[in-house]
Amino acid sequence: MMAQPYPADWDDDERMSFLFSAFKGTRDVNSADWDSKMTFWMPLILQHAKAQGMVSVTLRQLQSHFTRKGSTPLGLATVIQEMLRRGCLYQESDFVSRISSGWISWGMRQIVIKPLQWTLSTILGSPINPDEPFVILDALKEQAELVVKKYQSSPLSSTSLLLDDEVYTLYKDQFPERSAFNLVLLQLQRDKKICVLQRHGEKLVKFVQGGKTQVTPIGESDLGIYELQKSQKLLSLRVQKTSAESDRLKEEAISFKRAGNKQQALRCMRRRKLSERRLSELQNKLDTIQSILERISIAETDRMVVSAYEVGVTALRTSLKDVSLEKTENLVDQIQEFCDLQDDVSETLAGAVPGDIDVDADELEKELNEILQEVHADLPDVPTGPLRVGGISPQRLPTLQNNRDVPITAPKVPIAVSPERNRDAPPRTPYLLPQ
Repeated sequence: MMAQPYPADWDDDERMSFLFSAFKGTRDVNSADWDSKMTFWMPLILQHAKAQGMVSVTLRQLQSHFTRKGSTPLGLATVIQEMLRRGCLYQESDFVSRISSGWISWGMRQIVIKPLQWTLSTILGSPINPDEPFVILDALKEQAELVVKKYQSSPLSSTSLLLDDEVYTLYKDQFPERSAFNLVLLQLQRDKKICVLQRHGEKLVKFVQGGKTQVTPIGESDLGIYELQKSQKLLSLRVQKTSAESDRLKEEAISFKRAGNKQQALRCMRRRKLSERRLSELQNKLDTIQSILERISIAETDRMVVSAYEVGVTALRTSLKDVSLEKTENLVDQIQEFCDLQDDVSETLAGAVPGDIDVDADELEKELNEILQEVHADLPDVPTGPLRVGGISPQRLPTLQNNRDVPITAPKVPIAVSPERNRDAPPRTPYLLPQ
């Protein structure tokens, strides 16, 4: 359960003083006063219930929860009556009576606090019992959806029928009160998400399977599988008990033998032999039941696969309803015809380029070689001797640079000056590289 945040108006003393006051008769007396209070309290009650994980509330619970600075809201009974009139709330007895099932007699004893004979018409005109629980339909539906999702993701989803105690064990943390959980089961039964059957003093529950919208009725096959699973659990317990007894007799025989009590040791060994024989018989029965259950599971899987095949065949038949081999071949021929036509058009357009001439490839290659020879003839010769900078071999540059007494003279390179640009300028000394 998470904490319920109060609205912003909760800290406004003047505003809350108005909202905590009693309603003035009927709505006809002061519609603005009536609507303002209803607009505040009705959503707040629903939010409070959902935040607390509650599926039903009483007037006393609401008065306790919404007490502010020692003051209790005086109009909550009127709010509850209006919510009953609008169908936001239901009397528990009225809600239960809507579910037609033999399970109701059991549910009524656990759900309703005490026998209630009131009807909706009488309660709307009478003072509300502060301890009478009212079902919050929206909150109940949300909790019902969560219950189905949790079941379908739990290991119990592989079991067709469950005892009601097994089901409640799965949701005990979510519903500390059994009565609230029973209300959720009633809503699920109303939505056809579960089936409930009372049989031989047992209350059996069947959930809707994943991918289905409604649960299928409990049939003979479900009951047969349930009996097999019940026998499997019973045999498993007996196998464990018998195996433990055989081990205990073995240890006793060893203990008596060491103590020199041969008769007692032999008696324990005889009992152990009988226990092992009984254990073998129980194990064979358990193996047979497990084999049957496995075959049932495989058969169910096969049935689902066959059903999927049928759906697939139906879908294919619908998809290929207007498709035939002759129609397909005709379409392929038309496609090929248009492709050939496109190729002919492309070849025609390519041959209509103006100025196109037919030139021999050997002549083109000969012309290219002549152009390459002319390009090579214009290039300067590549020097073969050592390069010199300012009359000095590059190999001696590092040595001379380290000796500052020997100047390095760079060649003087004059900069070309345009006479038109510098006709009136004084003569300038050509820039020389630093020595």
